[in-house]
Amino acid sequence: MEDLISSFKSLIDEEKFRDNFSFISEDEVPIWEGKPTFSSYFPQYCLAFFVFLIHFCFYRVAVTVYAEGQSGYLNTAIRIIGQLFDLIDVFAFVVVMIIFARINYFLNFSTSTTKTSLFLVFIGLIPSVWFIINIIDWFLLLIGREALNVPEWFDTWFLALGIINGLIIFSFSIISQFSYSYIMTDKNLYIQRRQLIFYKSHTSIAFEDLENLITQQSIVGKLIGIGNILPILEINSDIPPKANDERNLIQKSAHIIKLLIFYKRSSKEIILPPSECFFGIKQPMVVYELANELIDMKNGRPDLLVEND
Repeated sequence: MEDLISSFKSLIDEEKFRDNFSFISEDEVPIWEGKPTFSSYFPQYCLAFFVFLIHFCFYRVAVTVYAEGQSGYLNTAIRIIGQLFDLIDVFAFVVVMIIFARINYFLNFSTSTTKTSLFLVFIGLIPSVWFIINIIDWFLLLIGREALNVPEWFDTWFLALGIINGLIIFSFSIISQFSYSYIMTDKNLYIQRRQLIFYKSHTSIAFEDLENLITQQSIVGKLIGIGNILPILEINSDIPPKANDERNLIQKSAHIIKLLIFYKRSSKEIILPPSECFFGIKQPMVVYELANELIDMKNGRPDLLVEND
C-alpha cells in the first residue's frame, strides 16, 4: 500500500503543484494529478469531422453533377443528398442536420448533450434563413417597400460554413479537454475547471463524503489504458412504486412526440460530464486502487492498522 502511494507521490513536484493549485491547504499532501486525454475526447473530434463532411457533401451536390456512376459510400450519400436537394432545395440541409442531431442524441455518447443537439439544429437552420429572407423581400416589394438587400446564397458557402462550424466544435472540444485538472490529496479529491483566463473554479470531495468509487472503461479504453472514475456521494436504493398511468389521446400523442424528440438509447453505465468525474484519465484502475488505499487510510480500516504494525 505504502509503495503505491509513495510511487505516485514521488512524481509530484510539490512546489509547482501548490503554485498551480493554490486552493489546496497546507496540511494536505498532494498525491496524484491528472487530466483528460486526447483519446477521451475522440467522439467530440469525430463530431466536428462529421459536421464538416455533411457540409462538404452538400457543397459537392450544389456545384457538381453529384457522383454519377461512381461507387463508394460517400458517393452514394452524395447521390441521395442530391435527390433530396433537388426536391426541397436548401431545406434538404435542414432535414439532414436535424436527423444527424437526433441520431447523435439517441446514441447516448459523450456528445449526446442537449447543448450539442441544439447547436447542430442551429447549424442546420442557417441556410434556410436566406429562403425566409427571399420571402420577406418579396413581401416588401409587394407593399412598395425597399428589399433587405441581403447578399444571395452562394453554394460555396456550404464549404465555408462546414469549415467554420467544424472548427467551432473542434476548438470548443480542445478548450474543454485542457480546462480540467483532477487532483488527489491524502484527504480530498478535487476537480478544477479553468477555461483560458475567463473562468476558474474547483469542486472538492472529502473522502468521508464518498459512498463509493466506480470505474468506467470501454473496450477501446481498456486497450489504450484510459477510463473514467466516478465519485458516488449518495446511493438512493428506494424503488419508486408503480403507478397506474392512464393517458387520454392528447396526453398519449404528447408522450409519443416527447419520445421522438428526447428518447435516448439506454446505457448500463452512468454518463457524467468531465466536470463531475475524473474523465478520460490514464491508468484508471491504478488510480482507483490508489484512491481506495487513501480512503482506507483516512477512515482507519482495522486490517490496515494490523498490517502497518
